[in-house]
Amino acid sequence: MDLHPLLLNATFPELLTIFAAALGCGLLIGLERERSKRNGQHHHFAGVRTFGICSLLGAICFLFGTPLAIVGALIVGGVGLYSLKNQKEDDPGATTELAFVMTYFIGALCLWNIPLAAGLAVILTGLLMTKHLMHGIVSKWITEAELRDGLFLLALVLIALPLTPDTPLWGNVLNPYVILKLLILILSVQALAHIAKRLLSTNNALMLSSIASGFVSSTATIASLGMEVRSGRGDAQINAGAALMSCVATLLQILIIIVGINLSWFKVFVVPSAVAIVILVAVGYWLLRKNTGSQQKAKEADSRMFSLKEAAIIVVTLTLIQAMVYGLDQALGSTGLIAGTFLASLFEIHAAAAAVITQGSPSNLTLFYALILGLGAHALAKCVNAFLIGGPRFALYFAPAQILHMAVLIAMAYFMFKPA
Repeated sequence: MDLHPLLLNATFPELLTIFAAALGCGLLIGLERERSKRNGQHHHFAGVRTFGICSLLGAICFLFGTPLAIVGALIVGGVGLYSLKNQKEDDPGATTELAFVMTYFIGALCLWNIPLAAGLAVILTGLLMTKHLMHGIVSKWITEAELRDGLFLLALVLIALPLTPDTPLWGNVLNPYVILKLLILILSVQALAHIAKRLLSTNNALMLSSIASGFVSSTATIASLGMEVRSGRGDAQINAGAALMSCVATLLQILIIIVGINLSWFKVFVVPSAVAIVILVAVGYWLLRKNTGSQQKAKEADSRMFSLKEAAIIVVTLTLIQAMVYGLDQALGSTGLIAGTFLASLFEIHAAAAAVITQGSPSNLTLFYALILGLGAHALAKCVNAFLIGGPRFALYFAPAQILHMAVLIAMAYFMFKPA
């Protein structure tokens, strides 16, 4: 017989520990099923004792080898199938039966890894306890469009990304894997921003919508808010506060791009970016304090979790500008890299940053100074944008904090990195 090595080599206390762990895992799961059976409307075929025996049976059967393990699995599966066959119409599906089968294998897992088996038992118990919460979320809170978007995002992460080749097509740029990874990151951020808007109160709708829009394009968000001020549909102070909140998304997205492309930049910019974000949030919130509901409330968030079209436009823009900056670098050397980064930053800092980060680490001073220059140029371009579109009053509220937060970020990054 194909006996497990523990049966021949383990001491009695070791075997006792294994059996106690298996029994404990089964009792934990069974306690939840017993509580559900007593407090709910349904009658489960198994309770605390049955689950405890099932888990202990798994440990014993696997201890005596593969043939007995298979027999035990067939018995447990047969009990579950018998229960399913004799269910009444008001019984709660196959959850208890599947949990019963899983408990058998959790008990068997105690032979190899007790902490892992205990962790799985806790996870299974937690899932069983969240029945009403999860049903409520699915039936009342998640819309059909959100469910489709969530499934699409999961398909990108679990299916498309692993199958995408991780090889640059031109130098260090045009990598299909990195491009898809950026798309997934942008979609994920949009989805999280959408969920935040659903969870928080409508009093924060303007602030949250500005942050969410900033992940698509902070420059466009500032222009839109400025147009409202110029046309008299918005207050200069409130809209300037919302515009600063959109710049928070800019910094967060740069950090996301850094994480997705080259982590060596993260330790240089994470602390300066965090300080800059605190400045933006503090000033933006102070400016938004006037928003007591006098303005028209922002529209309810769309049921869609993200905009694939907008995310794709961002990714395509990122990729094209990366290629442009890389091409200038190859043609003109350091001068071309800096010039290309400066020009790109006037329109889209994320693309310029990605183009620089892709080409190496911050130890390359040309790359470091190119990114610093791009950040400064982008901040000034936003101030010009606010003045031209929103007018002097809108720019007066917006520009000081915009320049301050970027000056602090650049100074901290420079002195923390201390380039030679």
